[in-house]
Amino acid sequence: MKILSCNAGYLLDYDGSLREYALKPHRGLLGSDAAEERATERLADVIAEERPDVVCLLEVDQGSMRTMTEGQVTRLAEMLTERGLAYHARADAKYGDGNVLGHLPVLSHLSNGLLVRDDLDATIEAHYLETGPKRLVTEVTLDGLSIFGVHLAMSGRGRRKQLDEIAAIVAERDRVVVCGDFNAYDGLDEVEEALEETGLVLHNPGETVPKRPFDTIVSETRTLDFFLASPDIRPTRCDVIDVQISDHRPVVFEFDE
Repeated sequence: MKILSCNAGYLLDYDGSLREYALKPHRGLLGSDAAEERATERLADVIAEERPDVVCLLEVDQGSMRTMTEGQVTRLAEMLTERGLAYHARADAKYGDGNVLGHLPVLSHLSNGLLVRDDLDATIEAHYLETGPKRLVTEVTLDGLSIFGVHLAMSGRGRRKQLDEIAAIVAERDRVVVCGDFNAYDGLDEVEEALEETGLVLHNPGETVPKRPFDTIVSETRTLDFFLASPDIRPTRCDVIDVQISDHRPVVFEFDE
């Protein structure tokens, strides 16, 4: 089983440097067809090379004025078909119906997505947490394994409440992998402590974001994306893929079923 997770940054092709944001602010407002095409091609190439069973995608645009597509996840699936790979595409709004942010222009199209190999007998479910602006937790279930994709809050207080909610969901499953962007600005210990009672083991792929302005003021960690897994799941691979898709690099987790 191979899982790939990536914060795609809406495929705006920002690399996380202050220079990019300062010199090209229009992308965040209006998008850029050329930038989106570059980032989408890089991500499609990574997926095609890795051939994961499940891809968890964070920060994808499903049709706002910033994207040239009718949905970035569907577009990725089409590009993978052209590369000889068949994936089922699914995207859900990351704010949820009960969140006012989900009804605002542009924001209503901001989503997290999944690509699941067509030949897998999988079910997909969207959960919405009670806490934070970004509330979506996606779940792929196949052969008794639940794979959760998460994108947690920036604030420490909100993040810890979200971790408590995720722990409650995980406790109802037998075998679990949780992946995504944990925004662990207070360090990985925060996540391990919050989920200690679940028994999940944290697997650290390495630094997933580049050096950023004000690192030492905001956080000294550059590992924001990682994996948590049931203790019987022993990875044969847990790596950062050295391709800059956005201000995050993709991470991959592989294990024998």
